[in-house]
Amino acid sequence: MLQTQTVAPELVEFLKFVMKSDVFSDFLLVGGTALALQIGHRNSVDLDFFGNSEIDADLFRREISEYGESRVLKQSKNILILEVNGLKVDFVNYKYPVIAKPSVIDNIRLASKQDIAAMKLNAISGRGSKKDFVDLYFLLKEFTLPEIIEFYLQKYKDGSKFLVVKSLSYFEDADEFDNPKMFKEFSWDNCKKIILEEVKRL
Repeated sequence: MLQTQTVAPELVEFLKFVMKSDVFSDFLLVGGTALALQIGHRNSVDLDFFGNSEIDADLFRREISEYGESRVLKQSKNILILEVNGLKVDFVNYKYPVIAKPSVIDNIRLASKQDIAAMKLNAISGRGSKKDFVDLYFLLKEFTLPEIIEFYLQKYKDGSKFLVVKSLSYFEDADEFDNPKMFKEFSWDNCKKIILEEVKRL
C-alpha cells in the first residue's frame, strides 16, 4: 500500500496520471518521493521520473496538457523539468542500469530501495542535501552500509567508493537546513551518529 500521507493529494493524482499514460511507460518514480511512498518516513514534494528513454519535450507537454498546465523550468537533451499545476516534475533520460526489480504498488512504478540507496550515495558524494542523509538513515534500517556501497558500485561503474565514504562524514552543508516534516521518529543528531558509526565499521 502506498504511504500517501507523506505527499500532497495533488501529487498522487498527477503521479497516477503519468503512470497510466503510454507516453511515460518507460519511466519510474525515483528519489525521496519514491522512498517516502514505500516506507512512509517523511514528507516529499517533488516528482522525479527517470527512464532509459528519449526526452521528447513537445510530446510530453502535449500529453500533460490533458491533465493541466505545464511550464518549462529547464530543458536539455536528457532532462525536462516542468512545473505542473504547482508541482515540480523532472523527466530524466538516465543511462545507468536498474540494479533491482522496481516495486509496483497500486499500479505505481517505483524504483527499488536498492536503486534509491545507490542514488542517495551518488547524491551525497556530490554534496548531498539533508534529505539525502535522512533517507540514508532510514535505508540503513534495511541494509548495511557495505551493502548500500555495493549497490552504488553496481549502478555507477565509474563511481568512487573513496569519495562516497569521505562524503558520508561531511554534514556541514546539511546542518544549515531544517529537517523535513517527519512521519517517523527522527533526530538529526542521532542520524549523524548512526551514519558515522557505520562508516567507522567499514
